[in-house]
Amino acid sequence: MLLAFKEAIKDYTTPTNKTLSRDLTAKISSYVSFLIECRPLSISMGNAIRFLKSRIAKLPHALSESEAKTSLQSDIDRFINEKIVLADKVIVSHAITKVRDNDVLLTYGSSTVVEMILDYAHELGRNFRVVVVDSRPKLEGQGLLRRLVAKGINCTYTHINAISYIMHEVTRVLLGASSILSNGTVYSRVGTASVAMVAHAFGVPVLVCCEAYKFHERVQLDSICANELGDPDVILKIPGKAEDHLKNWADSANLQLLNLTYDATPPDYVSMIITDYGMLPPTSVPVIVREYRKEQLWI
Repeated sequence: MLLAFKEAIKDYTTPTNKTLSRDLTAKISSYVSFLIECRPLSISMGNAIRFLKSRIAKLPHALSESEAKTSLQSDIDRFINEKIVLADKVIVSHAITKVRDNDVLLTYGSSTVVEMILDYAHELGRNFRVVVVDSRPKLEGQGLLRRLVAKGINCTYTHINAISYIMHEVTRVLLGASSILSNGTVYSRVGTASVAMVAHAFGVPVLVCCEAYKFHERVQLDSICANELGDPDVILKIPGKAEDHLKNWADSANLQLLNLTYDATPPDYVSMIITDYGMLPPTSVPVIVREYRKEQLWI
């Protein structure tokens, strides 16, 4: 999304009798409206858009159009490099200290930063096994499983319904996150809360890896008050099963199919959050939010 905005700024020309900051902000808002029509924005996308709009609003009026556009493109590149690329590398450097020989590491779905941690641990010669837990309808874990096995990492694959069966073998749980809310709630792919709760019941530490740009000042106590609804038809399609008892479900006024994209994991079930600011407990999340306010990434 940021790269698309960078191209849009590159092609932008200020109309006659208009100022760049106001007109470009309006153009960005129209692009955002189009994105929202296609799919609701993730929290991290919203934060990045606020960052970009704040940079546009603070452009000095003395700058020429070409200088202003160059400055904005440079700001976007710096955000990508510092808040995303380098942030992931810092998270990996922190998390690798928690991976030891003979560990059994469980992860759910497919998280880029978690995969980077596992790859780096394997490169360092750590002896460990990965349990990849997956769930329908997206089955994101299958792609992660293929990549890990291709690199020679010892893996076990299971669906989320077997989580309580496999958890007694696990020494640590590594999870990704779509966002961390200001009360410490982890907002992530649906099913994450179930994994964390089962791990907590077994006394297994739950480590959540999340870049600081995904933190948000919002408070959310459940998954219903705000969520993204996926296509209800995809939960009907079961690979290898031809018979479909719910084929004409839309014709029934008494039946609704609910396909939630995210869920909210209470902070009580999270042992530690690993960010580019360091490793901290969920109770310290408001500190990260305040730090981001100081950097004026949010307005």
